[in-house]
Amino acid sequence: MKYVGNAQAAEDIVQELFVKIWANRKTLQIEQSLGAYLYGAVKNASLNYLKSQKIRSEYASKQIMTSETDTFIPNEIDASDLSILIETAIYSMPKERQKIFRMSREDGMKYTEIAEMQAISVKTVEAQMGRALQFMRSMLKDFLIFIPGIFFYP
Repeated sequence: MKYVGNAQAAEDIVQELFVKIWANRKTLQIEQSLGAYLYGAVKNASLNYLKSQKIRSEYASKQIMTSETDTFIPNEIDASDLSILIETAIYSMPKERQKIFRMSREDGMKYTEIAEMQAISVKTVEAQMGRALQFMRSMLKDFLIFIPGIFFYP
């Protein structure tokens, strides 16, 4: 709560941390006190949350500016704008789909690994990734020329 200033967000951050710890319980090695580990993990998760909120806020303000002036040309997009658009699109997905997408694309995990870690079937992972990719393509259709192939293969 000290970092994010929002009780609901703070609860969500802590809950997600405990889920992550539980999912990785067999491979997790804590080499310090549990309290110090949890404090550091919550602090890092809170800072990541604030970073994503900043990205969303910047994107929203850019959307307002571009809709007012109507001068946004996709060819003039830079890498930071593109990363904001991608992160906002990912953040717009349902939590579980977002998690599966990130595990696949950011962590480089295979569908079988994701299914095992999330305790779901491989078919569910495939279906969620198909929906995620379809959603990303539709959200970023004007910018796909600027984005490497992460949205084209399942």
